[in-house]
Amino acid sequence: MPIDKKYGRVILENQRNVGDNEPVVVFRGKDSVLLPLLAHYRKLCKLAGSPDNHLAAIDDTAAGIEAWQQQNGCQIPRSAGYDPRV
Repeated sequence: MPIDKKYGRVILENQRNVGDNEPVVVFRGKDSVLLPLLAHYRKLCKLAGSPDNHLAAIDDTAAGIEAWQQQNGCQIPRSAGYDPRV
């Protein structure tokens, strides 16, 4: 099962090629810097030659997050309770 250092083990509906102990990163919709992060990630993916369907997936995700944030708000990210020793 993939592992996020902040949230722990991550259950993926469609795990495909994600290894059992592969590190993953989880970002929450309420994270106020997530949309700029995705915009930058999209630019890097485009420069790297990522296929159009991957870029479209980033766009769709960003649109969904933006709509969610407009309804629910967002906040500056913090890591309350995070212990880097774990």
